[in-house]
Amino acid sequence: MKRRQFLQTLPQNRFLARFLTRAGGLASLGTWIGGLGASPARAAGEAPPCNCGDCPSCHSAQAGQTPAIAFYYGSRIPLDDLRAFDWVVLEPEHALKQDPEVVKNLAPRTLALAYVSLGEVRPDRPYYNDIPKAWLPGDNPAWGSRVIDQTAAGWPQFLQQRIIGPLWQAGFRAFFLDTLDSYQFLAKTDAERKRQATALQSTLRGLIAAFPGIRLLPNRGFELMDATLAKATLAVAAESLYRGWNATSKQFVEVSEPDRQWLLARFGELRSRYRLAGVAIDYVPPEQRPLARETAGKIAAAGLIPWVADPALESLGVGTVELVPRRVLLLHSCQNGDSPELLNQSAHLYGAMPLEYLGLVPEYRYVGAPAITEPLAGRYAGVVLWADRSDVPDATDRLLARARAEGIPLAILGQVDPSVLTAFGLRVGQDALPGPLAVQRQPGTPNGEIVPLVAAANAFRLDAGPGSQVWLRATAADGQTMDGAAITPWGGYALGNFAVFNLPGDSGTRWSVDPIAFFRAALRVTDAPMPDITTRTGRRVFFVHFDGDGWVNACDRPGSPLACEVLVTEYLEKYRTPTLGSIIVAEVSHEGLYPALADQGQKWARRMFALPHVEAGSHTWSHPFDWVAASDDHNRGTPTKALPYGNYLPVPNYTFSTETEVVGARNYIQNKLCPPGKPCDMLLWPGDCNPPNKAVALAYKVGMRNINGGGATITRSEPTLSRVWPMGIPKGRDFQVYAACSNEETYTHNWTGPYFGFERAIETYQMTDSPRRLKALDVYFHPYIVTKQAGAMSLHKVWQWAIRQTTHPIFGKQYSDSVLAWRQATVAALLDGGWRLRGTPALRQWRVGEHTARPDLERCSAIAGHTTHAGMRYVHATSDQAILRVGGQSPLPYLIDANADIIRFETMPGGGWTLEFAGHVPLQANLTLPPGWRVQTGPAVQVQLGTGTARIDSRDTRAALRILPKA
Repeated sequence: MKRRQFLQTLPQNRFLARFLTRAGGLASLGTWIGGLGASPARAAGEAPPCNCGDCPSCHSAQAGQTPAIAFYYGSRIPLDDLRAFDWVVLEPEHALKQDPEVVKNLAPRTLALAYVSLGEVRPDRPYYNDIPKAWLPGDNPAWGSRVIDQTAAGWPQFLQQRIIGPLWQAGFRAFFLDTLDSYQFLAKTDAERKRQATALQSTLRGLIAAFPGIRLLPNRGFELMDATLAKATLAVAAESLYRGWNATSKQFVEVSEPDRQWLLARFGELRSRYRLAGVAIDYVPPEQRPLARETAGKIAAAGLIPWVADPALESLGVGTVELVPRRVLLLHSCQNGDSPELLNQSAHLYGAMPLEYLGLVPEYRYVGAPAITEPLAGRYAGVVLWADRSDVPDATDRLLARARAEGIPLAILGQVDPSVLTAFGLRVGQDALPGPLAVQRQPGTPNGEIVPLVAAANAFRLDAGPGSQVWLRATAADGQTMDGAAITPWGGYALGNFAVFNLPGDSGTRWSVDPIAFFRAALRVTDAPMPDITTRTGRRVFFVHFDGDGWVNACDRPGSPLACEVLVTEYLEKYRTPTLGSIIVAEVSHEGLYPALADQGQKWARRMFALPHVEAGSHTWSHPFDWVAASDDHNRGTPTKALPYGNYLPVPNYTFSTETEVVGARNYIQNKLCPPGKPCDMLLWPGDCNPPNKAVALAYKVGMRNINGGGATITRSEPTLSRVWPMGIPKGRDFQVYAACSNEETYTHNWTGPYFGFERAIETYQMTDSPRRLKALDVYFHPYIVTKQAGAMSLHKVWQWAIRQTTHPIFGKQYSDSVLAWRQATVAALLDGGWRLRGTPALRQWRVGEHTARPDLERCSAIAGHTTHAGMRYVHATSDQAILRVGGQSPLPYLIDANADIIRFETMPGGGWTLEFAGHVPLQANLTLPPGWRVQTGPAVQVQLGTGTARIDSRDTRAALRILPKA
């Protein structure tokens, strides 16, 4: 097709294929979008040419992967998920509103590109009224936009100062340039077209001169490209190579063969002349995920980089990689869903932990929240409704229906109106069943912790319907049945007591179904690898942390030494494991509660923080027992409540202040108690451990991490997963990290006895490690535990037990960082098989089911080894990005486990690799060593060879090894 002939089709094929984003009506990506900076002239899998060494292109090149691009124009931007991609084109007004530092927060792995329209402008753009109307002589009625005269004398300067300049100041260095050939609306002759194109070409050169280092991603503009522009161009884009969208008829269409060949020819010209890559963006319905994968595969086979998504570019589509969704919409009944009230919702208490174990990130959402408009497919692994009230708003009904239509699995638990179930095809009766009821677990289904009692008043006839597997069924006296828990073709449900049963006498709770098996089946959880925080380099994570309570309490022993002295001399200086210690300022300050003991308290605090294996933490200034109430009292000007200690400690002349509790306490500890250079950058939440959002936000703002709340108290006498809390809870835009396990208060009935009760924490540690590893090993206590001899002995017993286990010791801050990293980590499926795993240095442990084939190390990247435990295979990544492929019989040696992090992993010329570790205790590591391989180490490292294995021991916490083939 000749160029003129093609241009005659533009009103139908190009301009009508452009669309508007729903939020704000912004002019969106042009019909022929595109391009990632990988050169199709190169072999498949190669990265585009770039020499900076630090951009996402270079990172991908080093990993041997073609950079992956995504376009996302919606207003609710999934920033964490977008880290799975190398380049992301965003609508900047949406992006900067959500996160003013979006460019910085996506870096260094992901390059953010700002959408900019050069050929048209809509009236809703903030700069529209400042553009002289003489510059806008034409319009595009299909989209309500005005066409810009590229020859207008002031347009290049306006573009630089009013459009690109502010985005440059916001951090953007790369720009997707849309509507580059809209001047065709104005130009009716060849001469006019040439004049417009020449002016636009000059405008683009002006951008390059005005903004050194700028990178461009033009939408089409094939005729504009020259050598100067090519140097600043990442790629050139176009859309609808195989499948497109007709905006007039609102229909998905197949692209004709002539149009496809014309586009391929244009891409080929740029490839051969300038070595520029092409990216093709195609459109398919969000619910047709298999078709999206098929189309992406065809685009890749044509030598282009694909992006296949919905026409509004508000979904996470399929490209060079396909995100494996980890987010789960967790719908709950708490109207103030980002407040401390969320803590008591069943969705949080019971639903979050099993989801997290499966690698899924709960995204809490109130059932009455405004409707979600963007597609769910590709972004969410599932939707879970766990309501504590039976009323479900219409918006949630529509959300559930939309999820089902898009193929998103659903799980429904708790109190639900029967009308919700009938919408999913379940047959529901109107009347209560006559008692008594007999509940039975159906054959071939997983065991729960209890077979629940169900009152007749709470039961009704319910048939799970065809294609369902019933897990729990209640049978009435007249033979009618209620299928109370089942896996269905659309997901699964467990209603009321069929999910969690409250034991009689308010004596606890039990799961009626196996929650992990239930969510795995209902949400169709795959075998894709997931990040893990319980394990590090193949060994269970172990850390110690304590709150500051009772630092200057007297011990019940001869001489009445203070708890701080006993704790430092008999524990911290004896057990040299990484420990997070904290102080309450009110307990050690001369202006605090115990001025006569302040010198002693400060002396032992300084001695403690001088220990290299103790990191400094704050347990606040006045230990708020109820921070929300204390803040409310202060804001109302009312005195502290006397219940029974008040909302915070009664510090003389102290006025409660969140600033003092967070920043003031941190500064006091860091400046007066820590040795020079040691920061106090951990905040250990006090009291009910349910701080308000503003306290959590302030901690992050001043660079502090946080921990406390949650935990785990599962024991042999209470063997229930309902006693195991999730990793933490959202507080506004931030996240409160829970302790992995609970402290002695739980085991000693709030320190009323038995005082040796803390030794039962060992039961918790064991039961959260097998049959599933649910939690890190966290020895967590208060200093006052040593004031009673029984308590002191229990702490010795627990600590000694912990250090005898095969663990990976870390600091509390490392654990807190790993939780945050876990929430951001991404898993993406590669078009050619395998997965691309992205995390941070805080988290490089991944896991798959033990039944999954072993990693094929010859086809993996940045994978040092693996080990198995409790049904899982733990895979050790050595970089922020790793490629995992499984299967095959790799003859290579690999790392089984270690008690230290891998800080260097390099292959050597001629075979073999270098491995360097850094930890906090003397190094231990285990390797497989096939015949003919050997280990080369330094003098401080001992190697003990076994049958096909090597045990590494060192007196130092750091060590380097060389694994070499037979000479």
